[in-house]
Amino acid sequence: MLTRRPDSALPRPLDFTYASNRWAAAGLVVGTLAARALGQSWPGSLRTGLGTFSAWAIGRELDPDNSATALGAMPLAFAASLARPQTASDHPEGPGSLLQALPSFTALSSLRVLTASVGAAASVADSTALGLQAAATALSSGSVGALLPGAALELSHRRHDAFSAPPTVGVAALAAGALPAAGQGSGRHVLSDVLSLAALGLGANLAAPERIRSRCDQTSSKLSDDRVRDARLLSLAALGLGLVRRETLTLAPLAAACLSVGVRRFLEK
Repeated sequence: MLTRRPDSALPRPLDFTYASNRWAAAGLVVGTLAARALGQSWPGSLRTGLGTFSAWAIGRELDPDNSATALGAMPLAFAASLARPQTASDHPEGPGSLLQALPSFTALSSLRVLTASVGAAASVADSTALGLQAAATALSSGSVGALLPGAALELSHRRHDAFSAPPTVGVAALAAGALPAAGQGSGRHVLSDVLSLAALGLGANLAAPERIRSRCDQTSSKLSDDRVRDARLLSLAALGLGLVRRETLTLAPLAAACLSVGVRRFLEK
């Protein structure tokens, strides 16, 4: 009997039978409450908690065999979120500050489609959802993260395997991500710059080929070594572009995940 393939390449519900997932959920709650205790508004605190959690989720895509690297990325992203300057002239941050959490989740969705960790090829509906994320990210913050969906879909299509994305959808998502920002860009901070620079400094370790043992969530297929490496290379490219465009703030969770994986691989040499 044929096994029905999952309908979407995007959702990965948390399975709380795994300790790493329980720690990640706790990190979201603790990060939010700690930021509130340190003086951030509730919207700003939730943004910090979401950024902390997204660093973990991105880490799981970039390093599926090692849950410790994803957990190690969380405090780095938390610190960078706390250090960011206010996005508005009035204190505290308003509800609009939650939009600054969008780029990290756009990056997460993009990398998930590229690694095919769910076990499905990106459908037209998935590609449309990624295009909408790209447009929303571009319009809300101008982050280079808005370019990640199109790039990930195009790289996925070029793999020509069972999980390849449909043709042309990557171009459409890139066009959506290139929309001009409605307001100011996401900006930068010294700590987010340091995270990106440190991750790029370990880029050779991160980008080196590695044998991946983990399997897709909903199929018996092993994760592709080449796809995971593509996701790591794409992440490094985004961090480099973020530094050039002085937009490292919203890329801090991505930088934290890359740095954690790079450190792990450096120590294992």
